[in-house]
Amino acid sequence: MAADRARLERDVRRLAVPRHPVASRAALKDAETFVAVELGAAGLRVERQLFDWKGREFHNVVGTLDGTDPHPGRPLLVVGAHFDSVASSPGADDNASGVAGVLEIARLLARGPRLGATVQCVGFNLEEIQEMVPPRYRIGSRAYVAWLRERGFDVAGAFVLEMIGFTGPEQRVPAAVRLVKRVPTEGRFLAAVGDGSSEVLLAAMERAAKGVIELVTLSVPLKGFLVPDTRRSDNARFWDAGWPALMVTDTADLRNPHYHKASDTPETLDYEFMAKTVETVATAVAELAR
Repeated sequence: MAADRARLERDVRRLAVPRHPVASRAALKDAETFVAVELGAAGLRVERQLFDWKGREFHNVVGTLDGTDPHPGRPLLVVGAHFDSVASSPGADDNASGVAGVLEIARLLARGPRLGATVQCVGFNLEEIQEMVPPRYRIGSRAYVAWLRERGFDVAGAFVLEMIGFTGPEQRVPAAVRLVKRVPTEGRFLAAVGDGSSEVLLAAMERAAKGVIELVTLSVPLKGFLVPDTRRSDNARFWDAGWPALMVTDTADLRNPHYHKASDTPETLDYEFMAKTVETVATAVAELAR
């Protein structure tokens, strides 16, 4: 599977303006529409999943690639990324890069051989909202997980793309991770983090990455609560639901000095790295879906 580097850059540039539910509501809605249009153009069946936040309506965007398996109970595979940003940043890496990756994965899977399992490619809204009273966070993916449960779906695995575009010479590693894993000191690798139920997904990523990209995998116990950095994206909602999930990431602010800043622009990203990431995830998803 060959990802289109130029198209990844195009999509990042299309999305890279502040996309926030209060500070830039119109841009957030525009990003939602862009994701829906691109998933539809790739050939997926698109719906906007409604949820409420502070009395206002928001949507996740769900693109479904139906599988061939006639068994109605066969679990889904999910590939997702959040399309909102913090108020002060254009969010090229966080998380236009992840969204562009999901769109390209949707295109690759849709034009390949039809898969056995159904795959949903999802744009999550309102990941960046952090409210302490009452405690609410990762709002869109929480609504999506509840929506799946209400409809009786099960999930075989979710691949959450959380910042996949930055490489650089510096790499910090949380102390808890250093105790159990040897991690390169330069930030030029891809990380895939799963909980204790996600070993099959991690193994699929390792196979897919061979000869393509340097991959560091990490399995964390207790749904990641012992290593809080691993719960900072929408993958945590799947873990909490008891479903296998990976956070696929360039490690965010452990590497990227532009995290949540106005300087998080498309010019700072490594699109060749993004393309290799997309190819790896698409190959892993296709293997599991077959």
